[in-house]
Amino acid sequence: MAADYTKILDKLVRLNRGMNLKLREGTTTLDVNIYNQTLLTLDLECDNVDKHSEYIYNEIIALENVNMYIPSVYIKED
Repeated sequence: MAADYTKILDKLVRLNRGMNLKLREGTTTLDVNIYNQTLLTLDLECDNVDKHSEYIYNEIIALENVNMYIPSVYIKED
């Protein structure tokens, strides 16, 4: 069973105060902000954040020199 990255991404954003994901209106560009600073800009194939949640999560946790709480990912094996 694969991990549900939609829930994991939601938890990452919720547990890091000031972090938010903002999809630019009319585009497929996603900005990852902490407070008023844009840390990361991602160009997605479509405007469905849930569909790209694993990619977004992996890009956020790969950021260097950013202090944040990263929740553990548990993948249940069958």
